[in-house]
Amino acid sequence: MKKDMPENSKFKKIVEYMQKNSIPAYISIGISLFLLAIMITAQITTMSKSETILQGKRENELADSLVNLQRDYDELKAKYDQNIKIVEEYQNNSSTNSTLIASMRDQISKLDLLAGTTDVNGEGIIITLFDGNTSDSLVHDSDILTVINELRVAGAEAISVNEQRIIATSAVRCVGSVVQINYQKVAAPFEIKAIGNAQYLESALTIKNGVVDVLKNSYGLKVTLSRQSDISIPKYDGTLSFNFAKRGE
Repeated sequence: MKKDMPENSKFKKIVEYMQKNSIPAYISIGISLFLLAIMITAQITTMSKSETILQGKRENELADSLVNLQRDYDELKAKYDQNIKIVEEYQNNSSTNSTLIASMRDQISKLDLLAGTTDVNGEGIIITLFDGNTSDSLVHDSDILTVINELRVAGAEAISVNEQRIIATSAVRCVGSVVQINYQKVAAPFEIKAIGNAQYLESALTIKNGVVDVLKNSYGLKVTLSRQSDISIPKYDGTLSFNFAKRGE
C-alpha cells in the first residue's frame, strides 16, 4: 500500500495541473476557432461578391454581343432584300433584256459587215484584169480603183482584190512593177470579187462605153467577168486604228 502512494500522488498532481490550466487552454482554443471562423466567413463573403461582380460583367458582355449581333443581322437583311429586288427586276425584265441583247448582237453583226472585219459570202460577180500584150497595156492602180468605185456605186456590199478585203481605209497604189493593197504587194492578174445583186453589178460594169469597154478598148487590157451564185470574201486582217478622228458629240 505504501508503494502505491507515490504513484497516486503523481496522478493527483497531474490532475491538479490540468485543472489549473484547462480554462486558459480552452480560452486559447476558442479564440483560435473564433478567428478561423471569421476568416472563413470573410473569405466566403468575398467569393460571393466576386461571383456577383463577374456575373454582372458577363451579363453586360452578353448584352453588348446581342446588340452587335442584331446590328449585323439588320445589315445582312438589308443587303439580302436589295439583292432580291435586283433578281426580281432582272426576272421581270428578262424578256426585254433578251430583245435588247439580240438587237445589239444584230447591230454588231451589221457593223462587222460594214467594217469588213468578218468573212462574208453571197451572190455576186468576179471580174479579172490581165495585163495586155504590150508594155503600155499593164494594169495600174488607177484601173483597179476605177472598177472598185464602179462596183461601190452599183451597190456592192463587199469587195476584195486578190483576197485583200477592201475597206474604208484601204489604199490601192502602184509600187514599182506591182500594186500594193492594204500595204500588201499583189501582182497581175487581179481578181476582183464583189458581193451584191449579181445581175445589177454585171450590168453596171458592162454597159456600152462603161468600165469594161474602156479597159479593153482604150487601155488594151484583157478582162473577164462572170456571175457567181456564191462568192466567199475574207475579212480584213490588218489593224484598224484611229489616232486623230473622234466621235462627234
